[in-house]
Amino acid sequence: MQNRIVRVWMVMAVMLGAPAVRVAASGWQGTFRNDAIWSPQQNPYIVSGELRVPKEVTLTLLPGTQVLFQEGARIVINGRLVAEGTPASPIRFTRATDKNTWLGLQFDQTMEDNRIRHARLEHARTNDGMIGLQKSRLLLEYAEFDHCDRRRIRTLSSSLTVRRCRFADLFGRGVAPTTDNLSEHLWGSGIPDGGWLILEGNVFGGNKGHNDAVDFDGPAAPKPIPHILNNTFLGGGDDALDLECDALIEGNTFLNFVKDQYNKASGEANVLSAGGGKRYTLRHNLFINVQHIVQVKNEAFLTFTNNTAVNVSGAAIYFDLDLPGRRPGRGGDVANSIFWNTPDVFEGVTEETDFAVDYCLLPAKWHGFGRGNIYADPLFARDGHWDPNGTPFDPKDDFWVNGDYHLKSQAGRWDPPAGQWVIDEVTSPCIDAGDPNADWKDEPWPHGRCLDMGAYGGTAQASLSLSRVGAPADLNGDNRVYGRNYSVLAAGWGVREPLHTGDLSHNATVDFLDPTTFTSAWLWPTNR
Repeated sequence: MQNRIVRVWMVMAVMLGAPAVRVAASGWQGTFRNDAIWSPQQNPYIVSGELRVPKEVTLTLLPGTQVLFQEGARIVINGRLVAEGTPASPIRFTRATDKNTWLGLQFDQTMEDNRIRHARLEHARTNDGMIGLQKSRLLLEYAEFDHCDRRRIRTLSSSLTVRRCRFADLFGRGVAPTTDNLSEHLWGSGIPDGGWLILEGNVFGGNKGHNDAVDFDGPAAPKPIPHILNNTFLGGGDDALDLECDALIEGNTFLNFVKDQYNKASGEANVLSAGGGKRYTLRHNLFINVQHIVQVKNEAFLTFTNNTAVNVSGAAIYFDLDLPGRRPGRGGDVANSIFWNTPDVFEGVTEETDFAVDYCLLPAKWHGFGRGNIYADPLFARDGHWDPNGTPFDPKDDFWVNGDYHLKSQAGRWDPPAGQWVIDEVTSPCIDAGDPNADWKDEPWPHGRCLDMGAYGGTAQASLSLSRVGAPADLNGDNRVYGRNYSVLAAGWGVREPLHTGDLSHNATVDFLDPTTFTSAWLWPTNR
């Protein structure tokens, strides 16, 4: 009798729009009427059905809050969710028992300032996404996604930022994929006018079978397009990025994308499958041990600048698809890039292909596609190697361990593990070998006033040149040293930032050594 009364009251509460009801026997469900705050003092919060945050209502979760979901339960946000933990006290969204699954956090038509920071999400299972968005807005930072073999994030016509998050491998060692084309870290389409899709500084774990890491389509410039920046993709049996949209892909590391035994589709594994007649810009990326880098199809155009590719088993960039229902891409512009241990760099280039290759390191048979191309040992700081122990996601039980692909230099090379500049006994032929008309101004002095080839060319991590042309104090690259340059130095005073523009002495700090270098070049070049 008591349980019947409880059920009747819960139904009436939802119908009347009363606040969500917490009942000890069954947990939270219904609709909030007013703002609510959940705190760790009341842990755990058990969600037993659909719990809705309506428009103009905010649900706030304090650091350390734990939310447990019973079978089929979910939270639908039409209003606002603020779930901000801390590194020491993250927020946790997980299942209530060791066997059930739940249906995610679903943001539906809410352009409020929704935020999830320092949180862990696990054990949901739904095609709608462990986090789902439809015509909504969300910031995700420092979130961890695990124990979910379906879409971790699903986004439709939404503004989404995913920054410094970690996505665990979708399947463990010896575990076959459970789906075909549904097990993805992110799937979606569309960005609203004035909106964004930013994936920055994340780690995307391994995948298996015919499942992409990121699958997105829709927008083309001048409308908002995806920005995929400084992420690490750890491998898979299909594509890292399956895109049908204009996209900027910059500063990423892609490892171990090779078609596996579980992928029965007609195509092969690519870092990027580029289609839809769209334009794709790839710059300052590393591609290590992959089957293909870019499949350019269906009238797409590729701009490929200052990238480094090592150990590519098939054609790095290819247009001849030989697949039903697909046409070759329109063309590509490849420049300032390194292709090492990559025998078949291009495939399917015909007289109709709008294609050029300039100032790249690649085998001699491809030099005729442009000018300034070379082939020699690039002299990387440290080559990668095969590891027979494998990774959890690789069924072949071996994988390529990443090396350090900065270029050796007798003038100085940035060493990330050491966090300092080091001197080598040799100098890479790729230093100062890029397009002489390209922008070199972000490279540290001595830069030779010419771009380096490879992923670090044109960045603060470019290896130093043996040429002493220019002046170290010309901090904005306008060929003069005057007051505007000094403002850059002054703004960074005392900063312990190894790659700061004002660190003229390369000692990882903007300190008293730097003004000495600056004043010696004051009013350069007239003081020479």
